[in-house]
Parts: sequence; structure tokens; C-alpha cells
Amino acid sequence: MLNLTAQQSQGIKLRIEPGVLLLSNTENLELLFNVEPKIEISDNKTIGMRFGVALNALRFKNISNNFFIDNESDNAIISFTPTFDYYLNNEKYSPYLGLGIGYYIFSYVDAIRRNGSGDVLEGNMKNKIGILLRGGFESGKTRVGLEYNFIPKTDIEIPNGEVIGEVDSAYFGVSVGFTI
Repeated sequence: MLNLTAQQSQGIKLRIEPGVLLLSNTENLELLFNVEPKIEISDNKTIGMRFGVALNALRFKNISNNFFIDNESDNAIISFTPTFDYYLNNEKYSPYLGLGIGYYIFSYVDAIRRNGSGDVLEGNMKNKIGILLRGGFESGKTRVGLEYNFIPKTDIEIPNGEVIGEVDSAYFGVSVGFTI
């Protein structure tokens, strides 16, 4: 007699986490969305790779008298972050703490010349390495969490290399995740 096994769950999960940003000072809709494949490395430890998007997380500080940074248009941060989560127990409600270090990519912003000409230039920011700190709890296939993404401040440059502003890109969010 021949026995075949189709698939076995090797502790591999895919988590989808929509959420909102907190403590921001912009009037635009502030959302976050994370997708994270995870592997259980023990009963209470997982590693993963989080792919995230934070919409309207950037806060601008203008330092040029010649340009105005358009903070009313949408902006985004895309992140690729290896993660580690530690679960405090294996009960029905399982609290967790996690961290990660990843690469954060910034969208471009519009820089508008103040001299009345209405010229719009593309302002760019250098991508950064950042740190993710998170915590929350899981119950079954649902997860509620808080996350803080610390990303160092960066300058906003126009194509000629002139620095026209600074951006604070660290953000705090809350999400509700679902495991597939």
C-alpha cells in the first residue's frame, strides 16, 4: 500500500493587515496596509517579511523661502522589513511583541516655486533604513496590533540638488490583521 501526503502546514502563514495611522497632523486620509508571510520557528516565535504601504505618513518642514512643499497631495512610504515576533503564551488570546529592521522607500513630493510662476518641481527624499516596533494580541486567525516605524528624518531636494525642506517620516499605526 502506498501513502502520499499532499501538503502539510509547516507553520507558514500569510497575514494581511489593513489599518490607520495615528497622531499625524495632516488632513489627508491616513492608511496603512501590510502583507506578511510568516514562518513559525518555535511554539512562541515567528519570523517574517513584511511588505507595507503607509499612505500620507510624511510630515514636511519647509526651509526654503523660494519653494513651498505641497502637503495636501497624497504621499506614501513603501517598506520591506524582516520581522521577529515573540508570543507571550499560547492561550486563546495570545499577546505578542515584535521588531524588525527594514528599508523604507519614499514617494516624490511637489515643490512649488513661490515667485508666482507656478512652476512645480519634483522633490525627492533619500530612502532610509528604519526600525519597526510592534505589539498586540492574536485570537484565532485575527490579530490586533499597534506599530511604530522609526525612520530618521531626511532632506527634500529638488533636481538641482538644492535642499528645500525636511521630512519627518516616522509613523504610529493601529491595524487589524487576518491570517490566511
